Amino acid sequence: MTFKKDLISPSLPKLDLGRNKVRRLLKKSGDRNSCAFTQAAACYIEFLSEYFYLLGFTTVDARLEEIRLTLIRCWQYTPYIRRVSDFERFLQIQLERSTHVPSFDLSENIYHTINDLDHGQRFLLVARNYQDWSYRALHLATRIKKNEITHALTKLKCVLTGFDPEKLSDSEWELLLQVNDLIEGELKTHEIRAIEKAIAKRPLILKFKADWLQFRCGLAEIKELMLIGPERIDEFKKSLTEDLDSIPVKQPKLRDALINQISFTRIPSV
Repeated sequence: MTFKKDLISPSLPKLDLGRNKVRRLLKKSGDRNSCAFTQAAACYIEFLSEYFYLLGFTTVDARLEEIRLTLIRCWQYTPYIRRVSDFERFLQIQLERSTHVPSFDLSENIYHTINDLDHGQRFLLVARNYQDWSYRALHLATRIKKNEITHALTKLKCVLTGFDPEKLSDSEWELLLQVNDLIEGELKTHEIRAIEKAIAKRPLILKFKADWLQFRCGLAEIKELMLIGPERIDEFKKSLTEDLDSIPVKQPKLRDALINQISFTRIPSV
């Protein structure tokens, strides 16, 4: 995706329209502007398609229906949303309630471990590995503490590759966390050199790194299966806007609205 550096923070997910534009669209959405909401939500269709594919909705029709239902629920509570990160947090909450479909096409190959992911891990996988969300963005959406994002991503990689961290000593686990940040591109050059030197004689950690890099290549291949053609997307956006016009939105209480201006913590019970 392309974005304009002067419009968004480099530490947050990159959106086609730029985060300032999306924020303005979300603000209009709170005033029952269905076209504005559809434009803002369209930036997340690829993200949602990837999430639902990994949840087991492998046909385009099934994914689009799940995306439609998710965005309709978000639309109903747009007056609660003031920032782009609020919307991303709300998406995370909605997706947590989605139902897993057992018959996943990948269940018979080495990627069967995807089926074993819980919601939080699946969200991290899509947001980080497919959409390149920053650690800060992951923190804002999931409420995982900033200093625990590395732990969460490392454990995710262990689950997907079948790596058993219980075999490691405390010092090796700390090194594994650093290897995760190395793989994720979060370290400076001198830090990378030091870690590469440290793991040279650690066969288990070297295997973890090699297995993840191989697995990541497979994830790139799967991405091709998740894409939805532009014509279907255009049809979907038009249909979504028409659906939203007949669906009322819910206004937050004054106290909730004021608190959400500071932090998106007064989330409606939906």
